Order: sequence, then C-alpha cells, then structure tokens
Amino acid sequence: MSGEIIVVSTALTLVVAGLAAIAATRNMIKVVMGIQSMVLGSLLLFGLACRGSGVVAQDLFLLVATTAAASEALVMAIVLLVWERFKTIDPRRVSELRW
Repeated sequence: MSGEIIVVSTALTLVVAGLAAIAATRNMIKVVMGIQSMVLGSLLLFGLACRGSGVVAQDLFLLVATTAAASEALVMAIVLLVWERFKTIDPRRVSELRW
C-alpha cells in the first residue's frame, strides 16, 4: 500500500510541477518540458491503474509513452523552426505565425 502512495504522490507532483512550469514561464522549451512532465505524471497514474490488467494494458502504456516522446520531438523541432524565423522562443513575442 505504501508503494502505491509513493507512486500517486510522485505522479501528482509531476502534474503540479508541469502545470506550474507552464503557467510561470515565457520560454517555449520550458512549456514543452512542463507539458511532458504532466504527460509522464498522468502516464504514471495510468500505469498504476492498469497494473494487473494484462498484456493489452501494457501495450497501451508503451504506445502512449512512445507517442508522448515522438510528439515532444516534433514540438522541439517546431520550436527550433520558430527560433530560426523569429530569433526568440518567447511565445508572447511571436505574434504572427505566417512564414
């Protein structure tokens, strides 16, 4: 029982820290890291919920984890393109997204 409490508290800490990183920053890279932190926290909770469910739940867990990593790589590539175009990664300063 104490192991489950540790996993749940870690997952909730990741979600809250990710939300705080999104709310308190003006840096697109930190926003992406905050979103990824929230995804990993929710993935921890999902893994705890599907712990004894079988092979299908494990496959779904791996699919979601892989998709999260791939989407983070794609967003980081977009951030690099924004940096090349606008020379800033402040989302408030990037006012137009026309190329």
